Amino acid sequence: MKKLTVILCLLAALLIASVAQASSTYEDYYNGDDNYPLIWAHMGVATYLDKSSLVCQDYNPPCYTLAINVITVPDADRGNREISRVTTMRFFYNWNDRKMYVDRNTGASDWRYLKPTGSNAESGMSMYVGEAAFYLDYGKKFYGSRTWYDSYLHRNVTVFNNSFYAKL
Repeated sequence: MKKLTVILCLLAALLIASVAQASSTYEDYYNGDDNYPLIWAHMGVATYLDKSSLVCQDYNPPCYTLAINVITVPDADRGNREISRVTTMRFFYNWNDRKMYVDRNTGASDWRYLKPTGSNAESGMSMYVGEAAFYLDYGKKFYGSRTWYDSYLHRNVTVFNNSFYAKL
């Protein structure tokens, strides 16, 4: 009887662990719709793109300006599916210099440089959204097309891998 109780407790613990693991993941697409891919997840907050909202505001090669809507879902890692905010983000790209900027105040053209090897605070979610927007509009990788020297790691790094682009 004691062995049976131990086995049942072990099975219950494994079941609880697998349920906890399943609920702590993010959906790859908001509500399963591939028009809304997960672009960033951090500390329980999921950020999805609205691919249908992508607009080219200025096409003047080698410079481009794009805007796209971003959907924020808090506590997504715990199964929440309610949108808390939809934000339009604008990006400026200079292909020749290979520099990407995000508008700090959408519409005011107050551009902040997004360093390809920057920390979450420096580049983070904004850089991921900007990279995805450029790839969706032009079919080209912006920062992901080359390696970048990371002064902290003292080596060249790839910022985006192919799996990032595959779900777009």
